[in-house]
Amino acid sequence: MNKRHKTTRGFAKSLLATAIFATLQATVYAADLAKPTLETDEILVVTGSRSKEKLEDVAGAVSVVTAEEIDIQVSNSLSDIFRYDPSISSTGSQGQAQTLSIRGIGGNRVVYIKDGRRLNDAYAGGGGYLVGRGYLDVSQLSQVEVAKAAASPLYGSDGLGGVIVLTTPDPDDLLQGESNALSLQAGFDSIADERSLGVQAAKQFSGSQASIQLTARKGNETQNYEESLPEFDYDSVGVLAKWAIALENNNELKFTLDHYQQNNEQLQEPPEQTEDEDKQTAFSIDYLNNSSNWLTDTQNWQLYLSHYEQNSDQIVQGADQGGPYIDNNDYGFEQRIIGARWQGETLLSGNQVEQDLVFGFDVDYYDTERPRFKTRTAADGTLLQDNEPQKAFPGAETWLAGLFLQDNIQLKDSPIKFIAGVRIDHYRMTPQDNALYDMSLLSDVRETALSPKLAAIYTFSNDIRGYVQYAEGFKIPPHDQAYQNHGIEPFYAILPNPDLDPESSRSLETGLKFADNNTRWNLSAFYSKFDDFIDTQVVGTSPTYIPGVDRVEYQYVNKDEVTIKGVEASVTHWLNDNIQLASSVAYTTGKDETTDDYLTTLSPLSGNASVGYHGNDWYVRGVVTAVNSMSRVPTDESIQTPGYATVDILVGISLTNWQVNLAARNLTDKYYVPYQSVAGLQSEASTEQYSQPGRSFGVQVKYTF
Repeated sequence: MNKRHKTTRGFAKSLLATAIFATLQATVYAADLAKPTLETDEILVVTGSRSKEKLEDVAGAVSVVTAEEIDIQVSNSLSDIFRYDPSISSTGSQGQAQTLSIRGIGGNRVVYIKDGRRLNDAYAGGGGYLVGRGYLDVSQLSQVEVAKAAASPLYGSDGLGGVIVLTTPDPDDLLQGESNALSLQAGFDSIADERSLGVQAAKQFSGSQASIQLTARKGNETQNYEESLPEFDYDSVGVLAKWAIALENNNELKFTLDHYQQNNEQLQEPPEQTEDEDKQTAFSIDYLNNSSNWLTDTQNWQLYLSHYEQNSDQIVQGADQGGPYIDNNDYGFEQRIIGARWQGETLLSGNQVEQDLVFGFDVDYYDTERPRFKTRTAADGTLLQDNEPQKAFPGAETWLAGLFLQDNIQLKDSPIKFIAGVRIDHYRMTPQDNALYDMSLLSDVRETALSPKLAAIYTFSNDIRGYVQYAEGFKIPPHDQAYQNHGIEPFYAILPNPDLDPESSRSLETGLKFADNNTRWNLSAFYSKFDDFIDTQVVGTSPTYIPGVDRVEYQYVNKDEVTIKGVEASVTHWLNDNIQLASSVAYTTGKDETTDDYLTTLSPLSGNASVGYHGNDWYVRGVVTAVNSMSRVPTDESIQTPGYATVDILVGISLTNWQVNLAARNLTDKYYVPYQSVAGLQSEASTEQYSQPGRSFGVQVKYTF
């Protein structure tokens, strides 16, 4: 049987069981096709103050993608969500490890927060990410926010380049005042031959509300333009369940179970194959206290436990001086996070000043392991290695603890609002004892970081505001880089460096925001300095038993200074009640100040423009995306990429209880290679494997009971 048509075991059974459970006492109502809104008071975000506020009240550029827009774009992965945001780029695609970059900064240098919890770290190896940041199902999200400046004053470590806040709906959001809610969803995406099924249900009980969302997907690899990449199958299941209990004085206790599992199987030349399993499970308890006291008007408590695990089983052929052999590799990556949050908010009003104080603490404990085992068998069946442990880096335990305070100060009878914030963090990282490593080369890492923030918003009129913001960020040395100690003898070795300093950033941003009933536009300019960037460097060589061959020794070290600057602009305008025009553009540049070389993490000048017609029960939108050629590369020998443009069409229709969304991408079947996919390669390198898919389409059908 063709592997592209194998069924996923348990796929239909899981959905059927959940659907039966969800249909109990479901009510029937007609679904309307929501129309995008320009009203800024209807867009609430938390990235600016860690509490809900209007988007217009945030000092700084924030990208917001709602569940409505996720559906319109027929998004099926984290990278899909930001397809039309030129300031945000992505690595990976459906069924793969995914990460996002904000203004050229990504990976673990950006904080990922989902419903108040920190998500697992990414892990890179062999030239790419083995572990990503987005092990979740995007159909279960209600909103995604991206704050693009340093976020450490509110979120602590990893807020070097910004924060990504992912929010899922509570039972009340799904019920919308009804006693029951139920919807079923199915989809197909040709870009990965992905099929998906999902159910979303909620019910009102006496004194409590409950909801469950389940989505299952099955697909294949996202191919390049020539369709020459190795094939693999993947399937995933995401389950999100919440139970909210109403207490006295409008207080609330909420329990959340969030589970996501993804399985990949890649068959190459027999007997070579790879099977990966990624599992992310989190359980959290949230308590909202709306009873005011001498200190706070409201309080939010959270305790959570998160467990991420990747298991990778590989069968690989090889040969050495002893002849051919087969390796059975059992590799893993595991990270457990235990976290506690407390946040209070107080409103103070005086004769001249109104203050909104937000303050609290975070404590997070990380337990990270990277087990690797190898079994090697010779061609004649001789067992050469029997499940022997392999080096990478020893496990590490990390404690992060931080206190934060932000004061939003509005001067009465004045157009000026000031924002002042500060956070102090202390962290400790300890290597776990491991007989594979020389523990005398490793030591504890302990540091304290202070992250200030100052901003001002000036209201020129009811429609236009200007802002300026200064913020600092930091990133603790990653455990895998500080303690990494392995290599391939006799050719190279990576040496540990527990003396790494934390990376830090200083960012200055200014901008203008305009919004009325028909038009919204934003313009921002930013300048950021990053100190003590961590990167690999050759620190020495040593002779080997092979004549003329020296062992090259690498180590992660701190670089002096990197600068990134740029401008961004976006505009949305309604010509009338039905026709919407929109456009956005971003330009970013940056250099390593030590070498005066351009950075490989940058993106070329890019933007998009769209026109859409929204009727009462249907819409159609055309989007043109244009990317300039990339010539700002580190050296004359570095690869450059030509510019390109693509055309997408998005269509949707609502019929009584049915809603259908369609997306036709790259209609002109354009061949192109994004610079981010090949940055760092030499100019003569082949780029075929990095080309993007040609013409593709996606469809999503939703039925609401």
